[in-house]
Amino acid sequence: MSQNLSEKVHESQACCCVDVGSILDNSDTKASQTALCANETEAKALLEVWHKSAVKASSEPFEMTHQIDPVQDGVQLSVEFTFSCQAEALIFQLGQR
Repeated sequence: MSQNLSEKVHESQACCCVDVGSILDNSDTKASQTALCANETEAKALLEVWHKSAVKASSEPFEMTHQIDPVQDGVQLSVEFTFSCQAEALIFQLGQR
């Protein structure tokens, strides 16, 4: 009989201990970021910062797509990273906080 994720997590006999495989199952390797910037120059500078953070978080090559769209108060930068594994995506996301 197959168990769902919450059933597997509640089975842990150790206090506050969860099997990493039940949390990081490699199903979500993408990380998205958006920001409102004053102008395109500022957006490109932020894009470079995020790119450098992604390089630090990754052990293998990653894909990055971005879009800069004009909005009323400047431009909106939207970036999506696709990492080789979920742990790298999580490390990147935690580094942005």
